[in-house]
Amino acid sequence: MINLDTFHKCLAQPSARGYDLDQKQKEAVEYGNGCLWLLAGPGSGKSEVLVTRTLKLLCVDGIQPRSIFLTTFTDKAAHNLEDRLATYLAALQKTDPNLKNVDLADIRIGTLHSLCNDILQEYRYPNYQNVRLLDQVEQDLFTYRYASISNHQDLAFWQNFNYTVRDWRNLNYPPNKWKRAKAAVTLFNHIVEDCIDIQAMHTAGGHWATLADFYQQYVQQLENYYRCDFAHLQARFLEFITSPIGQQFLQGSGQNPPLQYVLVDEYQDTNPIQEQIYLALAHQEPHNITVVGDDDQALYRFRGGNVTCMVNFDKACLAKFNKSPHPIQLDKNYRSHPDIVQFFNHYITSFPEMTVPGVRAPGKALVKPASSITGAYPAVSWIQTKRVGNLANLVAEFITNHLIGDKIISDLSQCVLLLRSAKDSARNAGPFIEAFQQRGIPIYNPRSKSFMESEEVQTLLGALVQVIDRNYTFQSKTDPQGKPLGWVETVQRWLDTLNKVRNNHSVAATNQLNDYLTRSNADLPQICAKYTGSSLGLNLLEIIYRILSREPFSIWKQNPERNLRLSKVTRLFEGYNSFNLDILRANTAGTDIDDSFLNQFYTMFVSYLIEAGIDDDEDEDVIVPQGSLPIMTIHQSKGLEFPFVFVVTKLGQEGKVGAAQMLEQTLAPFRQVLYLRVTRQPEDLAIEDDIRLLYVAYSRAQYGLILVGTQDQIKNHIAVPNRNHVEFQRNIFAITI
Repeated sequence: MINLDTFHKCLAQPSARGYDLDQKQKEAVEYGNGCLWLLAGPGSGKSEVLVTRTLKLLCVDGIQPRSIFLTTFTDKAAHNLEDRLATYLAALQKTDPNLKNVDLADIRIGTLHSLCNDILQEYRYPNYQNVRLLDQVEQDLFTYRYASISNHQDLAFWQNFNYTVRDWRNLNYPPNKWKRAKAAVTLFNHIVEDCIDIQAMHTAGGHWATLADFYQQYVQQLENYYRCDFAHLQARFLEFITSPIGQQFLQGSGQNPPLQYVLVDEYQDTNPIQEQIYLALAHQEPHNITVVGDDDQALYRFRGGNVTCMVNFDKACLAKFNKSPHPIQLDKNYRSHPDIVQFFNHYITSFPEMTVPGVRAPGKALVKPASSITGAYPAVSWIQTKRVGNLANLVAEFITNHLIGDKIISDLSQCVLLLRSAKDSARNAGPFIEAFQQRGIPIYNPRSKSFMESEEVQTLLGALVQVIDRNYTFQSKTDPQGKPLGWVETVQRWLDTLNKVRNNHSVAATNQLNDYLTRSNADLPQICAKYTGSSLGLNLLEIIYRILSREPFSIWKQNPERNLRLSKVTRLFEGYNSFNLDILRANTAGTDIDDSFLNQFYTMFVSYLIEAGIDDDEDEDVIVPQGSLPIMTIHQSKGLEFPFVFVVTKLGQEGKVGAAQMLEQTLAPFRQVLYLRVTRQPEDLAIEDDIRLLYVAYSRAQYGLILVGTQDQIKNHIAVPNRNHVEFQRNIFAITI
């Protein structure tokens, strides 16, 4: 092992971190046994502290890697931690060859979901054997197919839970089946993750009892079909920890040492069942659990996260261990210009809503500027105009004429435009995309919701329809009023795109696709005649792969962006394939594909692709490609930093209440809790969430934070501190072009 002084000196060398930690960071790294409550403000180096504390346990304290359980929120963040650990350990091993035996591969590191799955498989937990873990797409499809709630059309029931149904336009009629299925997924996940007492829900009667029945039927179907969703994966893991075989995991057995340290990143986005898991993992004395995060940066209530877990970590430790955690606040910001730090400090503390007890962690100090960035220039400014239509052009001109023209930046990737939604639509990123394109500014926007609009995706789906539905039976599908079903127009658009590509004579390679489609349509009647009324022994996924092997797809796959999209289509079909629903069948006449097969394909899968609003995949190894201006949601920007950040201040209706805020209140009577939680009104929660969202956006900037909005948009709006637009206009530099 290495001594502590040598450890810190080694990591401060250029071959490792390249700088020393500050006093509070070192205090967190060196903290001994017990519960550690680490509040880490923006730009305070929390990841460095987490990595260094882990290495200190390994290299100074001699803790075995298998005794450490380290979780973070995303796969990308987990890979980042792994990379830093490997780099720093290599530097330490050069200093002390005795550390060569430290094997990072033995650390249990990853997202909680991935670790739960791996450990349950490793210990062959009986309640998690021969089970297929459903991803989000597969859970949606499973619920649509097998959960009886999806067929439930009682209007009163759905009106009672209307806040879970997205885009329900006519409340006088039940939502369609896909909207019911998606709403059910939201309800079922919250029931598990919020630790709901199903018996109490039954006892409440009415619609709650009906929901409880539907939930239990869904759980039974998961068992019947040997499936498990992510929410129930956590429930299985919590059962495992408290079982005899789980005690072997905690106390050690065979080749595995006991679990000694639990370290949790991004704890502000933890939900109640995860809180119980982490506390159960640290149940043994001396309860070595470190939680790291910032309640002011809690963004994921819509995914089930509950900021009260971070705010009340002290209450949880007292309830579970009868001990208070040791609090440390990392309060130095090493990212931003002092004026930016002053602005977001003032912002988060200016609202009366954020001073209510229980909303923020108690006793938090203001973040202190500590970066090397200085200069007497307007680090916080405002691009303002009276007309909304001018904003996008003003931003584009500022970037082109000032940041690039005056050589303030050397690459467009040094900027970012942040919005609530990056969708390419008139009310979101659309005007900015158009303005940037007009000025030749390349953009990177994987969440533009344009996945289903791309040429390669529409051509692939159109080619599949051409193969399996050569007579275009979809065109005759209507609702009870005789109007074409919603997805009919979309499928026709896919075929139109396919025909444009097929008729593009400048692409000679399309002959391969034309030949395949022509031959398939000619051969299909003969194949159906051979297998009258039965399976053709061919599934949709196989057809997809056959289409992809032809040009122009093999050419398109050489383009990284197109290749990512085509790969995602195959994964979506793999999810559908997992239910064994995509095996082609001939009709009883032996003349064509069975109409019921096509109906199921269109109503279950095609309508899902249209309803889901599918995003492009993001390359985990690339945050932003060089030479491109990123357009991001604020959620995407969490954990990132950029020299110049443009924030579109008008983020839709202020304090818009959604399913997450409503369920926080409506499920409260049934929630099983470790300690008393204050129930807040959904409207209050929504405003608090919006304030936190903008706080995250404002704290991404290093050199320049530029707010983008009209005078009317900032008037009495949470985009400015305490909604005081008069003070804001008096103190913030206004950019006029």
